[in-house]
Amino acid sequence: MSADASRDANAARAYDSVAAAIHWVTAAMVVALLLLALFDDAISDGLGIAAVPLHKSLGITVFVLTLVRIGWRFRRPPPPLQQTGPAWQRRAAAAAHAALYGFLIAMPLLGYVLSSGGPYPLRWFGIGLPKLPVDRATGTIAGDIHVAAGYAMIALILVHVAAALWHQFALRDRTLGRMRLGPAPE
Repeated sequence: MSADASRDANAARAYDSVAAAIHWVTAAMVVALLLLALFDDAISDGLGIAAVPLHKSLGITVFVLTLVRIGWRFRRPPPPLQQTGPAWQRRAAAAAHAALYGFLIAMPLLGYVLSSGGPYPLRWFGIGLPKLPVDRATGTIAGDIHVAAGYAMIALILVHVAAALWHQFALRDRTLGRMRLGPAPE
């Protein structure tokens, strides 16, 4: 296969630059959300950053970005999974990706219900948002689910990252390169 044909084959298996950019921006925001949630007191007290309002604003942003990303997937479907490894691994990867999307939708919605049931205003980077008509008990239940799902999401993210690194460094199959920013490698 010529170098041009190899480059074209790699590019065909790579995500487009918009999908990759949304992925990495979302990933960075999710890491920030998790850090804000896990260390909110230390961040608020030690750094003087209002962790909870920032967490809420980033959560709403992740929700919107996820909707954009899903819309983009309909417009530009992702490249097919590489045919490396057994079929159960490809099924597990597809299930993990679906679960990640589920978390990226459910977590902000649960947070919105939690915030709607609480006494504090709901804002997106200082812009007031309407609350849902829920009572405090409903908000508390949503909050409990939000926290438990957060830990499950952390576990799934760690598996996702470990799988990507395993593909990159153990299998050397360029899976991680499919989500690269910029042009495909030659």
